[in-house]
Amino acid sequence: MTPPDLSSWNPGPWRGWLLPAAVYLAMPWVGWWAWRVERRTLREGRPLFTSEWAAAVRVGVRHPEKVRILAVEEIPMPGLGWMHLIAARWGFDRRHIGGLCLRYGIILRRDLAAQPVIMAHELVHTAQYERHGSLTGFLRAYLFQCLRHGYCNAALEREAVAKSTA
Repeated sequence: MTPPDLSSWNPGPWRGWLLPAAVYLAMPWVGWWAWRVERRTLREGRPLFTSEWAAAVRVGVRHPEKVRILAVEEIPMPGLGWMHLIAARWGFDRRHIGGLCLRYGIILRRDLAAQPVIMAHELVHTAQYERHGSLTGFLRAYLFQCLRHGYCNAALEREAVAKSTA
């Protein structure tokens, strides 16, 4: 499944000071949630297979030995039900998400876990985390881009799409 076309995303009132303020205020909670989910994935996940390791190196992951993969029925999302509805409006609808990368912890939907393009896409995000230097550093930039420009137009997401299909 692919996410809905959000190429015409209009952030409306988020354009001014509200967007940076919202991301700044949400980051401690989002960072804590992401850290917890990453720890679980690193504990319960499996290491990369040889072909996945090669893909990780190809897309720029510096430490493929740290990556762990966890296949699940449904991709976890932070927050309560009403927050998931808002997230879906912004392009983060868990029904359309095939994977989630939290630094070295990659969570894939079980029915899509064998697809190399999805794995490569999430590995590009791992390389981006490494470039940003921290879990919250990447998440702040990613959320800001997605909210400002829309999921499909965010620079980090466009890079992941381009490199995973190259």
